[in-house]
Amino acid sequence: MRLQDCKQGARVRVVQIHTGEALALRLKALGLFQGEEAEILRISPRKKVWLVETASATFALGAEIAACVEVTA
Repeated sequence: MRLQDCKQGARVRVVQIHTGEALALRLKALGLFQGEEAEILRISPRKKVWLVETASATFALGAEIAACVEVTA
């Protein structure tokens, strides 16, 4: 499943990130990489922004990026 398919409050583990190398490195710097656990803190009403927390950071992802992050519950 993709991050954009998750519900608010879900705890997930990143399986793979389907993006180019530059964006994957940016996400890794934020703490979002393969094997990392994350929690979906909030999803905007129109599902345009996901507020995500990892062990090292809290950050917002847009819908296009959330669609690129494959996770498992």
